[in-house]
Amino acid sequence: MSYQLKIDFLETFPDALQQKKEQFDKEAKWAMAVKLFELKRLCSGMAAALIGVDRVSFMLKLKDYGTHD
Repeated sequence: MSYQLKIDFLETFPDALQQKKEQFDKEAKWAMAVKLFELKRLCSGMAAALIGVDRVSFMLKLKDYGTHD
């Protein structure tokens, strides 16, 4: 079973970041997974599963968020 999280945001947010809505959605999901990983609430495998990528891809992208393993 899986659950879904819905986050409401102003329609101007993606434009403010010069992104399409889909890009904003994806970046927000990544940011949540990275932060939960940083807080040690999720292991790297669970954080990767949250965003639908493999663990290695997740770990390699951490540098884009200023996070190191």
